[in-house]
Parts: sequence; C-alpha cells; structure tokens
Amino acid sequence: MEKLQDICTAYLEGYFYAKITEHLITGRIHRSDLDKLKKTAVECMKDYIEHSDFSTEEKEELKNNYERWADVTLKGIKQRLRDSDKLHE
Repeated sequence: MEKLQDICTAYLEGYFYAKITEHLITGRIHRSDLDKLKKTAVECMKDYIEHSDFSTEEKEELKNNYERWADVTLKGIKQRLRDSDKLHE
C-alpha cells in the first residue's frame, strides 16, 4: 500500500509542477507575479525549516540562507524569461 501512495504522490507532484510551469512555457508572465511567487516560496521555506527534523544549528543556518536562495533563484528565472522574451515588465 505504501508503494501505491508513493506513486500517487509522485503523479500529483508532477501534475502540480506541470500546471505551475505551463504559463512559463506557453505565455508571458508579469514581473509582479514572480515577486509574489518568491514571497510564497520564502514562506514555504520558513514553514519547511520549522517543521523539519534538522538540528537547531542546521535550522539556524538554513534560516540565514533561504532569503538569499530565493533572491538568487528569482534573479535567474527573470533573466531566462527576459532572454526568451516571456517576461512582461
């Protein structure tokens, strides 16, 4: 039964990723939407860190880096969208 749950989870995660990236592939995206996504990603990371099994020291290190990670990632995404003329600024 556990294997079936893993397969279902993988299918749903794949579906979610496909829906999320659909706009990046087929259309243009607004810069403000990407900024909102970054904010959501940061909040998700905060929640993930708080509920993880990491040690207190590891949690502190992750907390110090998640904002930087989000900034670097967003910068890269925006550049790739600019290069492909899909970013509406």
